[in-house]
Amino acid sequence: MSVFLAPTTFLAQIGADLVVLDARSNAYFCLPGGAEGLRIQEDQVTFSDPDLAEAFEAAGFLATAPGTRRSTDMARPTRDLGMAVAERVALGDLALILGAWLWMFAAYHGRPFDRLLKTARQGRKRGESGAPSAEVRRLVAAFERVLPWLPFQGVCLYRAFLLMRILRWRGHDARWVFGVHTWPFQAHCWLQIGDTALDDAADRLTAFEPIMDI
Repeated sequence: MSVFLAPTTFLAQIGADLVVLDARSNAYFCLPGGAEGLRIQEDQVTFSDPDLAEAFEAAGFLATAPGTRRSTDMARPTRDLGMAVAERVALGDLALILGAWLWMFAAYHGRPFDRLLKTARQGRKRGESGAPSAEVRRLVAAFERVLPWLPFQGVCLYRAFLLMRILRWRGHDARWVFGVHTWPFQAHCWLQIGDTALDDAADRLTAFEPIMDI
C-alpha cells in the first residue's frame, strides 16, 4: 500500500529504528525496528507492515494526496563558530537582541508548536549558503554574550527561535534544523547556514539525525 505523509508528519530512520515527529503537537514517537515496515521516497510511503500502516492512519500521519511540504535534505553540520562570545556588544546589537527578546512574549510564550513553525516559515528569506558572513558571526557572538543575562532562556527551541528573529531583522536567515537520536531518545534543534552550526558545536550534533528543517 502506497500513501503520502501528512504535511505535519516527519520521519527519521536510525538504523532499523523509526522516529516520527508529529509537528502538530511537537510529539515524538520512537518505533524500534519500525524502519523495516515501510519504505520512504520523498513524501510517499509504502508499507510492508499492515499493522504499522493502520497505526499511522489512526494517528493522522497519512494523507491520500501529496502536499506542499518539503522533505528534509539537511546534512549534519561539519563546522561551527567555536561558540564564540563577544567581549563587548555594540549598543545597536544590544538593542536588537533586547527587541527580539521582547518580541518573544507575543510570538513564543504560550504559542503551540505548530504556530511557531508557521511563524518561522512565513518569515523565511532567501536561503543563505556557504560560510556565515562576518555580520552573522558578530551577531551570534553578541547573542551568546547577552543570553545568560536574559530571563526565560529556555531550551534549544527558545534559543534557536530567538536567534533566528535576530538574524532576520538584520536581513539574514538560517535553517532551523530539528534532529533526534535514540537509546536514549533525545530531540534537539539548532540553526545552520550551509554546513556550519551557529548555536551549537558540530561535534555534538553528529549524534543527531535531522528529521525536519525550516
